[in-house]
Amino acid sequence: MPRGWIASLTFLIACGGGDSAPDAFSFGEVCEPGGTFDINGRAAVLGTLNVHVNASGLVETDTTAELLISLDIVQTGTSITVTANACGITIPDVPIEGQDEPIHFEVPQATVESVAGVTGTGTLGSADQTCATIETSELTLVIGARLEPAASAPLPSADPDDGSFTFCLPSADTSCALALGSNCACDQERDTKPGATLLASNVPAVDLDEVYVTLRSKFSLDGQVYSSDKVLGTIEATLEQGILGCRTTDGETCSTAETRAVNVLNPEVTQQPGNPSLFRAIRVADDATCADIVAMRDDLFPR
Repeated sequence: MPRGWIASLTFLIACGGGDSAPDAFSFGEVCEPGGTFDINGRAAVLGTLNVHVNASGLVETDTTAELLISLDIVQTGTSITVTANACGITIPDVPIEGQDEPIHFEVPQATVESVAGVTGTGTLGSADQTCATIETSELTLVIGARLEPAASAPLPSADPDDGSFTFCLPSADTSCALALGSNCACDQERDTKPGATLLASNVPAVDLDEVYVTLRSKFSLDGQVYSSDKVLGTIEATLEQGILGCRTTDGETCSTAETRAVNVLNPEVTQQPGNPSLFRAIRVADDATCADIVAMRDDLFPR
């Protein structure tokens, strides 16, 4: 299991595939067969990730995270094409024994909105009968780097000895959209900082306010079509992450030793045994933006 920074709470799960029974996904809802559906269009998808965190014994806890995405579906018979765009990422606070305030990380909305959509394929158990199974291929999302091949090339990360890392040309702060090369770090959200920028507070060992990372998430959906407007199921994903550097609260770039200290705190994040991670997909208007979905979040997915 790869080790990743706290941001891995956003994506990392390793749950098994779901049962094909109508009530297999533990939402307290039962799929009613006998109807028909058409799932062409856009859906808002909320993934609820049930994870266990262990950071070298400093953190040992069960917690949850959320991933909110916009998913466009094009259906042709029992085949589908899906395009996913990240709309919102919620990272839970992580308590540290002996520390009053928990570790807190925030993925800025600018970072989320800067990530390009990823496209994959999938299959349906039936072209139009409710309770049909739905399964997508594995989609690969890369943040803060250019990789080839995207699914398997090593992620750039800071060398523990001198803090250097492989960056895309012409410089480490070049926007990923304009950067040249492959298997290199780039500026994800055009903030002139390498990789993707996470806001940080209450991190033990280093007094910092930003962490710069590269991320790769591979995820897939396995569920059932309850209606034209609703799909429920399990979400399976993995995440790898590279630490590029950080910034202290006084505005200074972290030293090599400080970056190395941050890396030591990287937790191992695994799926909670017997508590699969779930997703819920609800139809929205075809022109609904991520901003619209974020604004409608509590109406679409009541807490």
